[in-house]
Amino acid sequence: MGGLRQASPGFRLLAVGSASAAWALVAVGGVVRVTGSGLGCPHWPLCTAGAVPLDQRASFIEYSHRAVVAVVIVLVVVLAVQAWRGYRGRPEILWPSLAALVLVPLQAVLGAVVVWLSLPGWVVGFHFVVGMIFFGLLVFAAASAWEPAKRRATTGFAALAWSTAFVGFVLVCVGATVVALDADRACGKQWPACDGGFVGGGVHGYVQVAHRLLAYSVAVLAVALLVRALRGSGPRLAALLAVLAVLTQATLGILIVLAGGDGRTHEILAGLHVGGAATVWAALIVLAVRAGDPRRPPGAFAERR
Repeated sequence: MGGLRQASPGFRLLAVGSASAAWALVAVGGVVRVTGSGLGCPHWPLCTAGAVPLDQRASFIEYSHRAVVAVVIVLVVVLAVQAWRGYRGRPEILWPSLAALVLVPLQAVLGAVVVWLSLPGWVVGFHFVVGMIFFGLLVFAAASAWEPAKRRATTGFAALAWSTAFVGFVLVCVGATVVALDADRACGKQWPACDGGFVGGGVHGYVQVAHRLLAYSVAVLAVALLVRALRGSGPRLAALLAVLAVLTQATLGILIVLAGGDGRTHEILAGLHVGGAATVWAALIVLAVRAGDPRRPPGAFAERR
């Protein structure tokens, strides 16, 4: 089996389908959080003793989350089996697929703990981070299935792309900390200021401002990658999509702050922001995979002298 074996169309669709289902899981999980529906199902793993949702909004939202979980588990199991059977010569496909499968029981346990302990913030935040790692692994496997295992950009571009993806992950972790501390309102309705100054609102304000600064950093890095891609150093379409995702997400974040409150508008914006976080994370991973490993010989792009 050659190390550069091309993934079959069926496997590519399976990988993309798995990643897409995982994105839906993150998005629905965000809806659960912003609507306060985390305890809508009093039992685990079934929603109720009769395995049906209660006749209330929160129960149906939480039940839909668990239904998506079931679909994702099936897809990930099939993906891991197929990766093991057919792509052991493609480690960039095999290992992310297997790692995602390993994370399934961990996420299940964390989900159960969230219900049993009545939504402790630190568990909810950790659950979100692990979920994003899980999603990132599936995106990595899917992007790799569409790409040969060789570098498609200059060394500098590839290194910057992977560094940006890392900063994006740190942004996700700090965002999870904001959720865990319930610090999303620490700055009031002020942007770019925070509670009357650059940093206000105590510890919660510090976390919120750190989240903002990381978001600005990701935006700057994404724009720098796009500029370099337009000059011929890397994949242009992937860089453009990453910038669009980052700027859209930043706009949603600003609107959440300015809108404030706990009404329907806040719920919609906050839900979109969670889905946007997953989209940004996916776009940065895809861009990094498209750029390739900076240690490999270049493929379609020549090194600049």
